[in-house]
Amino acid sequence: MSFYALPSPRVRPSRHHRPVSFPGYNQSMSALLTTLTLAALAAAPTPAVSSNPVTAPSVTWTLDTLQPTGRAVITPGARLTRPTLRLTGSGAALTVTGSTGCSPLTGQAALKGQALVLRGVQGGTSDRCTDAALSLREDYLRLLNTTTRYDLSGDTLILSGGAGRLTFTRTGGAMTQTPTDSLDGTWQMRVTPGPAGPERGQAALRFTFNGLKVTVAGLTGCNTVTASGALVGPQVVLGPVMSTRRMCPGTAGVSENRLLGLLRAPLTTERQGAALVLRGQSGQLTLTRVPAPAPTGSVTPDPAATYTLTRLNGQPAPQTLRPVTLTFKDGRLGGSDGCNSVGGAYVIRAGRVELGGGLTSTRMACADQPDLGFQSFFEQRPTLSVQGSTLILKTAEDTWEFQAR
Repeated sequence: MSFYALPSPRVRPSRHHRPVSFPGYNQSMSALLTTLTLAALAAAPTPAVSSNPVTAPSVTWTLDTLQPTGRAVITPGARLTRPTLRLTGSGAALTVTGSTGCSPLTGQAALKGQALVLRGVQGGTSDRCTDAALSLREDYLRLLNTTTRYDLSGDTLILSGGAGRLTFTRTGGAMTQTPTDSLDGTWQMRVTPGPAGPERGQAALRFTFNGLKVTVAGLTGCNTVTASGALVGPQVVLGPVMSTRRMCPGTAGVSENRLLGLLRAPLTTERQGAALVLRGQSGQLTLTRVPAPAPTGSVTPDPAATYTLTRLNGQPAPQTLRPVTLTFKDGRLGGSDGCNSVGGAYVIRAGRVELGGGLTSTRMACADQPDLGFQSFFEQRPTLSVQGSTLILKTAEDTWEFQAR
């Protein structure tokens, strides 16, 4: 049966019959047939586990080309992150995940025979999409949402429908375990050269995985950054990457911008022994798991006290515009870094202060004041102890002593 006109009951149309289409009629018929197809697929009995390689749990499909109807084949440029697609489940209960190249992909699908209908496919926020990536994103979502058929040949998957066709290559299977089994905990970056050169050695980032939730905090060279996002299939997709705005001149600035660009695009995860590799088009990050510290019987700071910095690495605290202070109340760390007011969620876990998404800060400029590295100090998860009215925070390199006021 043609999707454009109903055949006469006395005439069996040939495979090459191309009936006349009518404006407005095609769209309404397409919507009707999509609804009928979905209903038929939902009603059809399906096995509990699908053996179709298209929906294998470990398979990710990466976009090669797309061809909107009536247009030439389009190959995404080398500077763009390729969109991905994962279909998991079976029959009429498929889950759609992946990436548009600059935002996470979600939706549902139904599969029976060669019929594949995707519905409600969305691309999340487009805030961090460049103009070129946004154009690719919109075409990709439009073609996915009109898909009615798939064809699979080896490692090539073709999705087609009323708006055009999408061609994918199989790229999945790198993960040896499910993300929630293998990644939970905190991982620390060590520098690894990528195709565009190594990231700056002074950069230090921590990725914390909690199920499908991902948070990032640390240094990119000259500035501190925080971000949160999610595991979408085999990829880490972060939301807006928030950064301080210190000047970072010369090669240091180039390296920092490269690292920030890497974080702002989807990163494919791969386990290599004890290491976790995050790959983007401009390079890669190699992470090692941070061992959980032994419990130390941590003490909770007095929530009614304001702690003022008195000594730094055994020396009197340097003079600052305002006293450096800390408060710990209702799960919020607050105070002053000597210039700006700061605040953020925290927990004390195994004797260490852990931030939940980094510290926010006012952005007042304080000339001729020493930079104590307040935010970067807390990004290193300092150990905490309380001895009477004295609160001590320690990292591998620094010891800060506060007195309760």
